[in-house]
Amino acid sequence: MISSPIPYDPGYGSVVGRRNSWAGQEERPKPRVKPEAEEIANKAKGTIANLLVTGQQVYRPPVKQKKEPKDFSQDNVRKMRQIQALNRRRRKEEEEEKNKPMKVLPQSEKYKEVSSKVSENLKQSPPPPRPASANFLRAHSRTGGFKPRGRSPSPASRPSSAAVEVDIEPPKPTNFIAHNAKLTKKYKPPRPPSALAIEGHEQKKQQQLQNYKKGEVPKYLKSRQKQWQQEEEERIRNTPDPDMPPGHRMMPTEERLKTLEILAEREKLLRDELHRLPLAPETLRAKSRKAEVEKQLAEVEEATKIFSRQKVFVKIDG
Repeated sequence: MISSPIPYDPGYGSVVGRRNSWAGQEERPKPRVKPEAEEIANKAKGTIANLLVTGQQVYRPPVKQKKEPKDFSQDNVRKMRQIQALNRRRRKEEEEEKNKPMKVLPQSEKYKEVSSKVSENLKQSPPPPRPASANFLRAHSRTGGFKPRGRSPSPASRPSSAAVEVDIEPPKPTNFIAHNAKLTKKYKPPRPPSALAIEGHEQKKQQQLQNYKKGEVPKYLKSRQKQWQQEEEERIRNTPDPDMPPGHRMMPTEERLKTLEILAEREKLLRDELHRLPLAPETLRAKSRKAEVEKQLAEVEEATKIFSRQKVFVKIDG
């Protein structure tokens, strides 16, 4: 254990000392420098000075290489050859289709010796043209310009069309002035759309006035009057009665009449039961039953008086 301060290294700071300290170690590796490092260093010399003094731009934009124009001649030649080959193939197929023998349809042995009527008609010579068909669908052919040939008295053979001479009169000139004068009398100048619309509106209005039933209430007024009557009845029904105490409601007329019918039936049953009881009952049971029936009958009569009024107020529950 060292009791004094750490001693000073005599070899520190001197080359000899450093060499002695590195003696046991391997030599330091050489720095790896790219081959273009010298070129980059020469280009970058004076960069800061150029920026501060001359203002020269250090950044050099990359030069875009122009694309070489493409030669489409080879593509065009290839497409032309493909089209020519396709056309040759198509013409060859058409020729093969034409030279291909027609398929013979199956023919029955029964009609094998029967000749075709179509072939017979084709072998015959066509009939000579009729002289009347020379002016068919010709101008003024039906207005007297053509003189029909009279019938021959004898059934002689008709001459050929070349020997027939047809006399055609020249058409009469048309008087266009007189024709235009007749048209001007019948001509009416067109009216503007606004005038036509106004005239149509007036005609519709006159038609509605003619069809209107005078002295009769219109349908829309009848429906409106019915609606007003229903609204008035609803308002009267919902109007609170001044005689009605608070916490009560007025019983509807239909419900009141129905209650009266029930009370009348109940009163009839109680009277029938009271008539069946003896006038002077002797037993306790008969006496109590008679008293009960009379009590119920009095209650029914009192309720009948109450529900016979025009207004009956019923307490609202809750």
